[in-house]
Amino acid sequence: MAEELQHLIDRIRAEAIERAEAEAARIVAQAREKAAAEVREAERRAREIIEKAERDAAVFAERAQRTLEQAARDLLIAVGQGIENILQDIVSDAVDRALDISTLQQMMLKIAQAYCARHGEESRVEFLINESDQQQIISFFADQYRQKLVQGIAIRAESGLKGGFRVALKDGHVYHDFTKPAIAEALSRFLRPHLAEIVHRAAEEAGESAGGPRDGSVRT
Repeated sequence: MAEELQHLIDRIRAEAIERAEAEAARIVAQAREKAAAEVREAERRAREIIEKAERDAAVFAERAQRTLEQAARDLLIAVGQGIENILQDIVSDAVDRALDISTLQQMMLKIAQAYCARHGEESRVEFLINESDQQQIISFFADQYRQKLVQGIAIRAESGLKGGFRVALKDGHVYHDFTKPAIAEALSRFLRPHLAEIVHRAAEEAGESAGGPRDGSVRT
């Protein structure tokens, strides 16, 4: 009887151990599966974060590139405008020095002689000059060239005219503009393409100096 009871106890114990081991194995398997799932989720989130960071970095880099390009364009425009203003001042000063009273007299004389050679066919011609130059111009023509000019040529002052002169027909229509601002503007228009080429070339050379040769060669 005692043997049977011991056998029963041993069997119950074995079954309990077996059940405990099975439950422990199940718990361990569940824990491993849960851990693996959490690892997979963490890896997925990490990939999403990395991908988002890469996209954000690409967007930022593109935006920064556009900003730098626009800043470079603005800088070149500002520099170009500054140089153009300097050029305008230089040309204006040069015209002021060149277009003195003696030069005005000779220019007007040549135009008057050309008009006389055509016997006044263009109708009455007027020279419109600066008030400060009027007396000297009139004296110049009256003293030396009155006998060479035909009737139909008049010289009169025009208020607000800043140096130089204009040639007008009888109806007041401007035929030629030899004022200092007009001559300076004409010279500036002629020089602007050359100035733009110089600025463009300088910008390219500055870029090459900053970035180095793009083909990998070494300049000497």
